[in-house]
Amino acid sequence: MFFELPDESWMARARPLGPFLCDAAFRIADSLYVGPDHGIGPDDWERLRVPLDPTDLPCRVANLVAAIDLPGREAALAAHYERLIAEARQHDKPAALAHPFPYFSVTPLLLEADRPVVTFPWTDDVPLTSAVLTALAGTGANGAVWDEIDQGWFMRIVARDGMLFIAEGDPDEGPDVVLRVEARAAAAQAGAALARLRTLHADLIRVFGRDLWSYAS
Repeated sequence: MFFELPDESWMARARPLGPFLCDAAFRIADSLYVGPDHGIGPDDWERLRVPLDPTDLPCRVANLVAAIDLPGREAALAAHYERLIAEARQHDKPAALAHPFPYFSVTPLLLEADRPVVTFPWTDDVPLTSAVLTALAGTGANGAVWDEIDQGWFMRIVARDGMLFIAEGDPDEGPDVVLRVEARAAAAQAGAALARLRTLHADLIRVFGRDLWSYAS
C-alpha cells in the first residue's frame, strides 16, 4: 500500500502549481431528494428530487462557492439555506437537516486557474475543513503536514525546504496527482481562508440559531 511507504521518491516528479487559490467552499445544492429514506438505489437518488431556485452566488466549481467570493453576498447564502430548509420541511424530509452532508457540506478547495487540482471527498463539514486549513496555515518545519486515508482515497502533504508536496490518489495504486507549491504562499492563503470560514460559520449560526455545518460531537 503506497500510503504506508516511507519512501518519498514521488516528490521528485511533483508538478509545480501555477497561480492558485486555497480556500474553503460551501456546497450549493440545486435540488433536494424527496424520496424514501431506505431501500433506494442510485437511480432513485437522482430521480426523486425537486429543483431548488438558483442562487445569485458565483460558483467557481459546480455547486461550490468559495468563501473568498462570499463577503457582501452573505444574505444570498443565507437565502439559499432558507429555501432549502423550507423545501425540506414542506416535503417532510427532516433527514436533510440532520447533518452537513450533502446539503450543508463545507470542503477545502485548492484551485489552479479556477479548476480543482485535488479533491477532499470525505471532508464535508466545518471542523474537518478547518483542521485541513489550520495544518496548511501552520506549515513551517520539514515533515508531514497532512495525512489522510479513507475508502479508496488518500492525500499526503509534506513540507520540504520551503515547498509543499501534495500527493493524492488510490492508496493501493499510488498517487495520480502529485503537486508542489511554495509553502509560505500556501500558508498565507490557508490562514486567510480559515479566518473567512470562521466568520461566515459564526454568522450562519447566528442567523439560523443552530449549527447545520458541523457534525454533532
